[in-house]
Amino acid sequence: MVLLVCVALFAGCGGGTGDSQLDEALEKLESSSGTERLAGLTTLSEMGDKPKLHADKVAAVLKDTSLEVRTLAAFLLGNWGWEHSSPETVKKLGAMASGDKDAEARSCALQALSKVGANEEFAKVVKGILAGGDADLKSETLMIMGESASKESVTAVKAELEAVAGGSDKGLAAEAKIALEMIK
Repeated sequence: MVLLVCVALFAGCGGGTGDSQLDEALEKLESSSGTERLAGLTTLSEMGDKPKLHADKVAAVLKDTSLEVRTLAAFLLGNWGWEHSSPETVKKLGAMASGDKDAEARSCALQALSKVGANEEFAKVVKGILAGGDADLKSETLMIMGESASKESVTAVKAELEAVAGGSDKGLAAEAKIALEMIK
């Protein structure tokens, strides 16, 4: 009888969160099915602040083969903020922002870096993009900065933005000027 009481008392101590919905969503992130991983992230996105402490598990899917999984993971990490972003998570977001094959995924990761206040990594990524030869990627990056980057993130790349704003490409110059307006 005593054994049954002990088993009942300690049944929830096996590493779960104590929230079956949260546990199930986190478990889905480890599934071999992209559909299941996306379902897990979708559930987490609907749970408010509860999943924040499990940001490392969300960061683990930033390199997923599914575009939807990668972008939702970056979006969630950005929304959850700095206190839940480890240096490893910031590095993964930086790699995604600078090297993902999909523009939407790069955009989400760059926005996440800005939202979590990872200004050093944000600046590193933006400087690399602005120094590169891909005009479309530059334009996309400048639009993100003008629309959704934090003032601190934009300030971190002020010199680079000023150089683009004074450059010969009128479209990029206009976008750089919009981004610079954020720090006035």
